[in-house]
Amino acid sequence: MKERKWVVARPAKGPVEKISAKLGILPVTAGLLVNRGINSAEDAEAFLSASLSDLPSPFLMKGMEEAVKRICRCVYEKEKVAVYGDYDVDGVTATSLLTGFLRALGCDVTYYIPDRFTEGYGVNSQALRSLRQKQVTLVISVDCGITATDEVAEAKTLGMDFIVTDHHSFCGQLPEAIAVLNPRQTDCRYPGKEVSGVGVAFNLALALRRTLREEGFFETTAEPNMGDFLDLVSLGTVSDRVPVENVNRIMLKEGLKRMRNPRRQGLRALKQVSGIGDGIEIFDLGFRLGPRINAAGRLDSADKAVELLLSDSPEDAFSLAKLLDERNSERRKIEGGILRDATRMVESVSGHEKSNSFVLSSRKWHRGVVGIVASSLAGSYGKPAFLISVDENGVGRGSGRSFGGINIFSVLSKCEDLLVEFGGHAYAAGVTILEEKIDLFREKFSEELRKSGQKPESKLDIDYEIELASIDDALVYEIESLSPFGEGNPEPLFLSKAVSVVDQNLLKNQHLRFRVRKNGSELSCLWFYASQKRLPEKTDLVFALRFNVRNGRREPRLFIKDARETLR
Repeated sequence: MKERKWVVARPAKGPVEKISAKLGILPVTAGLLVNRGINSAEDAEAFLSASLSDLPSPFLMKGMEEAVKRICRCVYEKEKVAVYGDYDVDGVTATSLLTGFLRALGCDVTYYIPDRFTEGYGVNSQALRSLRQKQVTLVISVDCGITATDEVAEAKTLGMDFIVTDHHSFCGQLPEAIAVLNPRQTDCRYPGKEVSGVGVAFNLALALRRTLREEGFFETTAEPNMGDFLDLVSLGTVSDRVPVENVNRIMLKEGLKRMRNPRRQGLRALKQVSGIGDGIEIFDLGFRLGPRINAAGRLDSADKAVELLLSDSPEDAFSLAKLLDERNSERRKIEGGILRDATRMVESVSGHEKSNSFVLSSRKWHRGVVGIVASSLAGSYGKPAFLISVDENGVGRGSGRSFGGINIFSVLSKCEDLLVEFGGHAYAAGVTILEEKIDLFREKFSEELRKSGQKPESKLDIDYEIELASIDDALVYEIESLSPFGEGNPEPLFLSKAVSVVDQNLLKNQHLRFRVRKNGSELSCLWFYASQKRLPEKTDLVFALRFNVRNGRREPRLFIKDARETLR
């Protein structure tokens, strides 16, 4: 990849001074808020103090009243309900949340997640017929179903009603279901348009509880505490990489608190096998817990992951967590082999540097992990990448990942005529395609991307240029108040110039640890997966600021994102 351009923000002085004075916070922190589009003291206070009471009414979501009414009938009349989910983390957590919530109401509920390899993504006819044989009268999809027009129609002929809950982008006709819950509908008044699949499921449960409370249902039945489900919401939200802003930020903020000491036996066990202590960060959800949940559906059946999250037994939960941990280790080995194979493919093509995207395919690749490898490839080469696994029948199923802000879903929509089916969102998508059309798809995707005018942004957005002397505990505490961080609310980045680098050493042959000094101030630094083993004595650094906790002591540490030799 080419060197990234450093872009330092220049927040307007007026709003910074007003917010700092009104709220009694550091000017740097006020500047971070202004950089995020928060320009008044009132909005800044609302951002910093946001809590569950600030969540919008779930009934603002189009179709919610109809959905709640139909589920209430199932609760009162003991109809059998099936929650139909997806095999990724968002789908698994949504399935677990809604199944667990309905069971707490005494509802007769089962769940179904299709097999990635024999059934593929989404609702399918065979599964619906199987559910009908089990006397199911209502199917509720979570994290899928928005394009299942034919399947929802078939469910009706089989004698089953259908409620769709989804969050993916869509085009064309919607399923004729009892209700369709998806904030992306143009006439939906729910403000959290970027909510995850598990977030939609949480809102459905929230609305259902409110209605049953008003009807006096909980006079004889224990009322579920919705806070107990926010651990699942936080895990699914982070793993699906939806923007951490507005509604998502509130749910994630509260969910993280519960993840520190979760009541759910499955998450306790999963934290244990992942080596996570009482403290937990966004990184742990996205890169330690999430992959282990995902591993079940990538290599085997996602049912084991749902079993884990619904388990009440510490012994069973630990056994299932160990199984997922083993699956994850196996997944990493398979992923490494495919990445090496895909990299060789790219490097063997003359002039690959000039291409704007990659579309690679093989009959040898495990289709359960091609999405992860596509993400690695996109990051390594700085352009969108699709990896397609082709089966013995010549049917390819693959995943694409974006890079640098390119909306691959919009480009993919222009290639619809070459695809059996496709779905996803701006940054990640899935495709099914016949093998003989892959070359045409490669050419057309590249051409449509060129015509769209989209180009990856190779830049690093920096919030503030700062001196080492300004970094202390108070600043890091205030930075923490802006969390949780993620898409839409990025972790603040700082620039310090001409610092002296000392005591460099490499940890585990990949992480660079060192200290920096300037004008009497000295701080420790860590650069994960450092691209170089030695830094020049005088260096400009871009970094995030966090506390490093060691032996019960907290001290500021610089987590390095990029570095350049200081120009003399």
